[in-house]
Amino acid sequence: MSISASIDIFLSEHSRADLSLPDLFQNFENEGWEYINSKGEITMLPLGDDDNFDWTTTIIDRDRLFNVLNKKNEQKEVLGIQLLRADSEAGCELLIFNTSQMIFILSIARKKTKIKEAIDITDFSWYLERILPALKHLQVEQIRCEQLL
Repeated sequence: MSISASIDIFLSEHSRADLSLPDLFQNFENEGWEYINSKGEITMLPLGDDDNFDWTTTIIDRDRLFNVLNKKNEQKEVLGIQLLRADSEAGCELLIFNTSQMIFILSIARKKTKIKEAIDITDFSWYLERILPALKHLQVEQIRCEQLL
């Protein structure tokens, strides 16, 4: 049985309009998230993906990455990039929609609560404690945590 877990975060329209991708990713880096893996690669949705969610892994420098992300933003494409924790094996895929919604798909070494071994429940508080500080300069209007069995 496969578990699907995600955190949906909705920003105010003002925050989404003022969203600076370089600043956002710098905030994630400052909070212990990385988007470059140990091989120097970035996993992301490519330009022109057309909502196929065809994740690609490539070596790309920071300037070129933000050029791609800005073009995707201008073309109202879904931005997608894999984020990895520097202090653990956990990670997620971050999707930023051209609306005010961000989705964190908790699929990489998903953290689980320690209630009982037989119960497989995502530890959403672990993720929120590490995601929300990166969004401190944005106005978050709604947070939804979801797990599907």
